[in-house]
Amino acid sequence: MSLRFNISKCVAWAPGLESEQDWRLWQQGEKALTDELTLPQLTTIPAMQRRRLSPFAKVALHCALEASAEHQANIPCVFSSRHGDLHRTTKLIENIALSKDLSPTQFGLSVHNAAAGLFSIFTGNRAPLSAISGGQSSFMQGLLDSVAKLQVNNLSRILYVYCDLNVPECYRSYVVDDTSIGIGLLIEVSKDEKNAYSLAYNAVEDTLNSDCQALDFMGFILSKENQLLAKIHQQIWQLRRGS
Repeated sequence: MSLRFNISKCVAWAPGLESEQDWRLWQQGEKALTDELTLPQLTTIPAMQRRRLSPFAKVALHCALEASAEHQANIPCVFSSRHGDLHRTTKLIENIALSKDLSPTQFGLSVHNAAAGLFSIFTGNRAPLSAISGGQSSFMQGLLDSVAKLQVNNLSRILYVYCDLNVPECYRSYVVDDTSIGIGLLIEVSKDEKNAYSLAYNAVEDTLNSDCQALDFMGFILSKENQLLAKIHQQIWQLRRGS
């Protein structure tokens, strides 16, 4: 069984890839990821609130705000991340190890649904939202959750936001596909079957791991290919374009 949907808007942010033109040049092999992540300005958020945001939150909120556009005040949302705001969490763990007091504000902003909550606060959005994590399949798991909610709840549209940043140095030996990237998708009910997307999942006994699912997705959505296969552990995710 496959789930069908349309993507009416896609916004992405990564080191050296900040505009639609940057991403198209990257897909064509004419531009590469850089080593340093430049952060979005987020000029629509008041400066006092903006100063409290971590790099992770800034990238996630930029993708959410830009992708949701005029729908941001009432659109249901799914936020997904493999690691969440791990840099902020790591600092809290280090403070515990040093027997230092923890900041309630820093703790509140470190939880996995913090970016989703901030989006809700900044936009006044009271629609349902969720924040999930699914290991190396976090991008596809979040996409699946979004499309399933779209269909089961008879929604006209839903916002899907995926974000992960390079993990802190102490964790890098444990992470293979360590990539900084944020993606915001405005997903709508499929009306044009010829241009619709479909997502399917199959379980297998074993398979080789693919690269970063989010980067694979961006390469696919900017290409003319009609199929993306993302292989992680015992999972094969199939994203198709067109009928």
